[in-house]
Amino acid sequence: MNCELSQPDLSRIDLNALSGLRVLVAGDFMLDEYVWGQVERISPEAPVLVVKVERETRVLGGAGNVVNNLVGLGAQVAVLGLVGEDNAGAVLKTEVRRLGVDPSGLFTDPERQTTRKTRVVGGNQQIVRIDREHQHLAAGWFEQQARHYFTDILPDLHAIVISDYGKGVLVDSLLAELIHRGREQHLPVVVDPKGRDFSRYRRAAVITPNRKEAELAVGYPLSRGDEVLRAGRELCTACETDAILITRGAEGMTLFPQAAPPVEIPALAREVFDVSGAGDTVVAVMALGLACWRDFLVAAHLANTAAGIVVGKVGTAPVLRSELAKALQSDGTASSEKIVGLSELKLLVPRLRAQGKRLVLTNGCFDLLHWGHIRFLEESRRLGDILIVALDSDDSVRQVKGPGRPVIRASQRGRMLAALEAVDFVTVFSSEQLPEILQTLQPEVLTKGSNYPEAEVAGGDLVRSYGGDVILLATTDPE
Repeated sequence: MNCELSQPDLSRIDLNALSGLRVLVAGDFMLDEYVWGQVERISPEAPVLVVKVERETRVLGGAGNVVNNLVGLGAQVAVLGLVGEDNAGAVLKTEVRRLGVDPSGLFTDPERQTTRKTRVVGGNQQIVRIDREHQHLAAGWFEQQARHYFTDILPDLHAIVISDYGKGVLVDSLLAELIHRGREQHLPVVVDPKGRDFSRYRRAAVITPNRKEAELAVGYPLSRGDEVLRAGRELCTACETDAILITRGAEGMTLFPQAAPPVEIPALAREVFDVSGAGDTVVAVMALGLACWRDFLVAAHLANTAAGIVVGKVGTAPVLRSELAKALQSDGTASSEKIVGLSELKLLVPRLRAQGKRLVLTNGCFDLLHWGHIRFLEESRRLGDILIVALDSDDSVRQVKGPGRPVIRASQRGRMLAALEAVDFVTVFSSEQLPEILQTLQPEVLTKGSNYPEAEVAGGDLVRSYGGDVILLATTDPE
């Protein structure tokens, strides 16, 4: 493929600048549901598996996953979409609100069903997916209210993301207005497209099809480099966009700026576990990159880095700003990626539960880490799939242990804990935050050293109130 290979220096990019940005996500919001259980027999009624349900989890899907990514990167978010007057719609709004996003732009249509994708998983194997959705065009009243809502929030926006899954919410006239008025305000409008007709997205700043979506739009296969080049140029011209970004999986991405040669961006050398949700990450990062730095090449390389992070995770998952920052630094380590803030854990935990993970949390000072601590953490980890360690801050240790403590600062204690194989995540907290952490994360298990009487375990009553277990474990070597 005859493309430029240009690599901007991203190591000096200040991702803290993303916190001041406000982005509208307009499109098809969905609820991803997971039914978890065990398969022990075949039904006598038909040759199908019988799943004995153990638990159910729900996470945001579709345009909701774009919101997840934007929040994970520290941006402020507004939403525009449709839900039904049903329990799924109420849950979806609750999940949006939990992310700190105002759901008032998610309008309710009594005649419409909230899009739900229910996956039944038996013994860690997906058995069937059940889709409940309406794909008819949104009613006229929605477009009218959506226009009013958009007009009200437009002055505060820095970018617009169009997340189109073809469910009928983005009618042509509303789509055209979002793009037109966004361009009038010099806002980058980034589109994750659907269907054959990309002319619906005419004049957007950038459209980000994957290979299959681009093939559908141009009508021929993109199996060779020259075909990708031809398709990118055709789409860029036909759609009158500032750029087209074709994502090509393991082959990376190709950026087609309107007035410059195409640029090939190689995929990052990471192990790929799951590509689901990578497109949501790409549009989120492209929108923020363009809003902040007004440079298509910088934005595309940031999006490529972020996509390389999310495909290394199992299941649909957002990229966190701390993860992206570490990936941009040459000295990033695997252990440092385990150290996260509470705001990041709020994003991670629903996705972990959607993967069927059982969460264990323990908290403590861990000042002067010793063999008893390590054995305790290993035993804690055996009680579930993910171990989160809430580490007392230096001030909290001082309050608990007295003057002269901690001996080791929290930053160093955190890195030592993160280096342990048994520990999945470390978050530094102050002691008064423990109820908030437990209520927010709701771990299935809270562990504490057996030197504490069970009745005196901080947060124990709260954990038991939602059905969790409090388990005491030895913290000293029996030998």
